[in-house]
Amino acid sequence: MDRRPARLVCFLTSLVVASASMAGAQTAPCATGDLEVRSLQFTGNSAFSDGQLAQTIATTPSGWTRRALRLPFAARRCLDPAELVNDRIRLIVFYRNRGYSRVTVDTATTRLGSSAVAVRFLIDEGPPTRLASLAVVGLEGVRDSARIARSLPIRAGDPFDRVRIGAARDTIARRLRNNGYPVAAVTNSFVEDRGALVAYDTLRVASGPFTRIGRVSVVVTPRAGKTQQIPDAVVRRIAGVDSGAVYRERDLLNAQRALYQTEAYRQVAIGLDTMPGDSVAAIRIALAEDAMRAARVGLGYGTLDCVRATGELTNYNFLRGARRLELSARVSKIGVGHPLDGARDLCPQAKSDPYSSRLNYYFGATLRQPSFFGLRTVPTITVYSGRTSEYKAYLRTTAIGGIVGLDWRRFQRTPVGFAYQLDYGRTEAQPALFCAVFNRCDREDRDRLQRLQPLGVASVVVSRNAANNAIYPTGGYTWRAEARHASRLTLADKSLGFNKLLGDAARYWGLGGRNVLALRLRAGGLLGPSLGDPTRFVPPEERLFAGGPTTVRGFPQNELGSAIYIAMQFDTLYPGVTGRSDTLFRVSEGERGFRRAVPVGGNSLLVGNVELRVPAPVFSNVLQLTLFTDVGDVWNRGTDDVFLNFRLKATPGIQLGALSPVGLIRMVVGYNPYDRPAGPLYYEVPTALGGSLPCVSPTNVLPVHAVEGENGIVLAQEEGRCPRTFAPARDGSFASRLTFSFAIGQAF
Repeated sequence: MDRRPARLVCFLTSLVVASASMAGAQTAPCATGDLEVRSLQFTGNSAFSDGQLAQTIATTPSGWTRRALRLPFAARRCLDPAELVNDRIRLIVFYRNRGYSRVTVDTATTRLGSSAVAVRFLIDEGPPTRLASLAVVGLEGVRDSARIARSLPIRAGDPFDRVRIGAARDTIARRLRNNGYPVAAVTNSFVEDRGALVAYDTLRVASGPFTRIGRVSVVVTPRAGKTQQIPDAVVRRIAGVDSGAVYRERDLLNAQRALYQTEAYRQVAIGLDTMPGDSVAAIRIALAEDAMRAARVGLGYGTLDCVRATGELTNYNFLRGARRLELSARVSKIGVGHPLDGARDLCPQAKSDPYSSRLNYYFGATLRQPSFFGLRTVPTITVYSGRTSEYKAYLRTTAIGGIVGLDWRRFQRTPVGFAYQLDYGRTEAQPALFCAVFNRCDREDRDRLQRLQPLGVASVVVSRNAANNAIYPTGGYTWRAEARHASRLTLADKSLGFNKLLGDAARYWGLGGRNVLALRLRAGGLLGPSLGDPTRFVPPEERLFAGGPTTVRGFPQNELGSAIYIAMQFDTLYPGVTGRSDTLFRVSEGERGFRRAVPVGGNSLLVGNVELRVPAPVFSNVLQLTLFTDVGDVWNRGTDDVFLNFRLKATPGIQLGALSPVGLIRMVVGYNPYDRPAGPLYYEVPTALGGSLPCVSPTNVLPVHAVEGENGIVLAQEEGRCPRTFAPARDGSFASRLTFSFAIGQAF
């Protein structure tokens, strides 16, 4: 067995994990004669990690590409003796602020040749000073005082960490301001016995009066040369700040956010009009109006979309109610899609896709209401028509459709979206897909499934975005969960029905020096009776696909998992040739060529990604280098075992990204050590010759008989399961196992 693919996977995965220890606080410039820092170590530390300590100092080692690969043009960082002395002081201050008053720090440098040095910080942490007691005084008579003082970031028995004590002080003050006490202040005082290594801290609360909201005034600055566009009553309704309500600081922040989200204002400021001296506070909403109409056009390029164009007209104050009306249009596949298909060579990948032969388009109108009966919800109504395709999988055409959505913002950091979508359309897919996956091999059955049908889908989405940056996250996390349901209850056609669950979560760790370790897990599945009910089927557009530059990058777009193959030709074996009395259609068992592969997708999906993102050795301000390993599979559960092929596949690789005004542009190279899966082989007879779809797999035993056709006697194959015995050939060279792709935006 060739162990080279496994070794490569292990090597790249180990490199990602090992590189997680890299950190740095700054890039020290190098002058002639300076010593390069090749190594930075901390010894004796146990309370804090090397990464935490490296973030507090200025001394930083050269980039790992220079240290590990010895690339002469990679980032070089040098030793500053003055900063090394200051780093020792920085570490001592860091430890003492966190309760380690007896800490000692020394430095050691070791020459590595004539031009480099290894730096080591020798730390003796000593025992920590313990917080013997933490008293909170001044909450007598305060509403919900027990909840306000509960679950603070520090408690008695912990090290005397002044940073965490400050966090506890801020936590109490924030809770008070969100519970009716707008002028609450919290101070702390402590006594420390360094000899006994104990400390006593007291948090003193001055809550001020319990306050309700009184008068709410609205002050609007119109756009130059204009009068006020949005009435004060609409502003108050959107803000949701009512007289008589308990003062809560978070309500003012939510009101500010809601007004900004209308996109009708350049500036929004909400706060106390006067400092309250009693139980009533006046609130002032100050606004600066922006333009109430906008137009936008765009032109772009994608490897799958080819040339694409967009246009949008927006009215931010439709019917003077701060409602947003958007008229939008999108057209893609320009260059390869009929009737604008005169530049097919511009998009070689899309040119090979049978579903890119027609323009994709979308025309829609969306009305967004900024509030709904005073609740923290944002309803939207969309009417649209369009055509969209999934690479080598399906083409969805919607004659007319509509979506009613409701964003529930009760929890601002975890919004919940409800939607109901009803459209009248049809989905075209490869005949082989209908035959092999849905057992609809007869042409009439396939045509019936691809006619215009109503499809109603109810869905709910819950998400959380706690990443610190939308384009280049270096910390935090995101997650998203979605559930979709279609049945007669949602007005879907009786032949359609499914339950679908999808989940996606990502986590980011900053390692210093713009180095980031990123992880993602994605899982999904189709559930319900449609998996085993032969009278119902899941629409192809709702099946799960993976493979490509945003999922498992060692596989081409959508080609992870099972596949169906279309033959270039086949043989007709007459009675006596095979020792049977039947006529058969087959390719020879040694045949390995095929015209194209049809992704099957699946009803189950599992994908995991790990990435190490680092600045590139050159042009590090705009270029990003990423090492990755992707693991996953797409497979089918259910009673039919034809495509039960679950087997996790790992594909390592490397990508180079460049920051641009449209996002991160990525060139991706993934290594795929796996052969294509075996699958059924079909031959597509041209429509002009009947459009049949005979199975021609090796070992196929479906008999063929002469029948009367429209143009005379023809050979027709009996219905039955096409055996999954065709194993495509693959060049065993290293280059043939590389998958190249191009994308815009981070993979996750």
